[in-house]
Amino acid sequence: MLLNTEFYLYFPEGHEILIKFKKYEIRKFFDGQIQFTQNELQSIQQFKQKYQVQKEDSFILRMLYATKFKFDKCLEAIKTYDEWKQNMDPKVNPMSQELLKQGVIYMHGRDNRYRPIIVVNARKVAGVKEIDVLLQSMTIFLDYVLTNCMLPGQIENWIVIMDLGGLGIMGLPKQDLYRIMNYLSSNYRSRMHKCYVINCLKALSITWTMIKNFLEDITVNKIHFENCPLPLLQYTNPQQLEKKYGGVANDKQDNFWPPQEISPNYQIAIDNIKLIDQLTYVELYKSGKLAKNRICQELIKQQDLQQNNQQIKLAQKSEDDFQSCEEDNDL
Repeated sequence: MLLNTEFYLYFPEGHEILIKFKKYEIRKFFDGQIQFTQNELQSIQQFKQKYQVQKEDSFILRMLYATKFKFDKCLEAIKTYDEWKQNMDPKVNPMSQELLKQGVIYMHGRDNRYRPIIVVNARKVAGVKEIDVLLQSMTIFLDYVLTNCMLPGQIENWIVIMDLGGLGIMGLPKQDLYRIMNYLSSNYRSRMHKCYVINCLKALSITWTMIKNFLEDITVNKIHFENCPLPLLQYTNPQQLEKKYGGVANDKQDNFWPPQEISPNYQIAIDNIKLIDQLTYVELYKSGKLAKNRICQELIKQQDLQQNNQQIKLAQKSEDDFQSCEEDNDL
């Protein structure tokens, strides 16, 4: 089960939705019940009026954040995205499915905010000769994650473990990796929460130290070069991570595709998140406050069943009390 009832009871708090980082604001959530600020709404309306763009406000805001609210770049980003969608080949290359089964990219667990943890195996990526087939594999995978593993307004980001497998600079398919990163950043905006680049040689870490001076602080803050993604354990239950990445789950050897639940245990003692109760969830649903969210029908049915059972018990108690009263009167 990729979306259990626990996930639906989690709603991010204000400081998780809009994060302050130095002079920037980073928005992590755009969909569902999420409310935008007045400045954001004003920017959206100005952009729509200027270019007559007919898109969802949340989509436009994603693009605005990705392009630092530069309208011309935002329009170009939207055009590029639309072209990508229109030109997407509806026929799935069997090799793309095979790459997913081999574990070129796979999902393994979630952190304690239920963000999917995605592993990219660079050694397997380096072994793929046809880059277009690889990109199709990643599209199939990420679209599946978005559809089956995320909740609008509640779970909108993922974490990436980029496992270089000890590959050096010469062993890395640099042009392919650049194309992959550009492809993902252009078509899956504002989705990556953190990226842990692990098992890399020292020379690559030194190269990164030089490169990051030319990147935006926001981007640098998301990418971490580590021997092992130990910082991930600060907000991830060890049962969600493979042993090779510091967890206690067995290392994945097969069954990479499709994604599976690793463990029902997501929380950690030092950062236990707040969940609303089932009754509150149903009240939000019935009041229309979850109209833009994906609804958990199981929670609705459970609560309705509980209420019906309570009503039956109350009716039965009333009837028993009435009968008892009649018997007392007979006496």
